[in-house]
Amino acid sequence: MTDDQLIHRVRDGDTGAFEELVLRYQKPIYGFVLRLLKDPTEAEDTVQKVFLLVYQNLKNFRFESSFKTWLYRISINQCHNIFRQHKNKEFSPIDDLPLADGKTSQEEDYAQKEMLALAQKAIEKLPTKQRMVLLLRVYQDLSFEEIGKALNIRANSAKVNFHYALGKIKERMKNQP
Repeated sequence: MTDDQLIHRVRDGDTGAFEELVLRYQKPIYGFVLRLLKDPTEAEDTVQKVFLLVYQNLKNFRFESSFKTWLYRISINQCHNIFRQHKNKEFSPIDDLPLADGKTSQEEDYAQKEMLALAQKAIEKLPTKQRMVLLLRVYQDLSFEEIGKALNIRANSAKVNFHYALGKIKERMKNQP
């Protein structure tokens, strides 16, 4: 069943359809929010707020964009609210590096983890818009058009921000000792 069909069913009073939407998007939204906020508890609370807002406002959804894009827009707005509320708070980094697959030596595993840690630090130093575009494109697999709609920018602007972000990450990693 498509998102649009589920939305129509929710509007008709089918709570099971809303549960299906939550199950479909809860993990990707949590992963995105966690990467932005870097605090698992804050991310869980934020995702709950996101889905509560979605439920409360689903009757106002106009189908001008995809449900997925609208959902990410709400998630981004909630993250911005968190950033505004905690201007002076440092969000603790999370250890989201992949574990060794058992096929590499310890030295290769260490080198890979070190490289991923450098990349994560480079991502964290990106300007907010570039970081969001990168996270939405790489981790959430959104198209540039979807990213543009989620961030209220043109798709071409999303592409430019993505390429600038990649360039900055490459440059920062190249200049690491």
